Amino acid sequence: MQSLPITPMTGDHIEPVLAIERSSFSRPWGRLAFFSELACAHSRNYVLSGAPLPDVNEQGIVAYTSMRVIIDEIHLLKIAVAPACRRLGIAYRFLRDSLNLTAHQDIKSAFLEVRSSNTAGLCLYRKLGFETIGNRPGYYPDSGEAAIIMKKTF
Repeated sequence: MQSLPITPMTGDHIEPVLAIERSSFSRPWGRLAFFSELACAHSRNYVLSGAPLPDVNEQGIVAYTSMRVIIDEIHLLKIAVAPACRRLGIAYRFLRDSLNLTAHQDIKSAFLEVRSSNTAGLCLYRKLGFETIGNRPGYYPDSGEAAIIMKKTF
């Protein structure tokens, strides 16, 4: 697939982002959560978009991510790819490039939590250089599943 541009998320992106969110998570964020992230000075939110593709929203948004910068760390809160665009290497390139956009010389590391059963996510994060540093038992309230804590050092 051709290289698609990464742009900062705006309020105009919320509807297609919500559609991807609902198709990706058992406990999706709502509209207010995304608007809160957009209003947060420490939040970095990006969308990956391009020409409309089959089975993708009218704006052509194929992926989004939400991150927080806290002192010298990046905390990955969300990443999702539209169902029609999964398994094409988009998540890898998008997350790699989004982290590079967000990281600067003062950023030392990135952190995230991922469901212990999310083998695709674990594989993606390891491929990007994240390492397991711990777990949070019972982290996900919908299933009681543990979260794996991962860290990437820049």
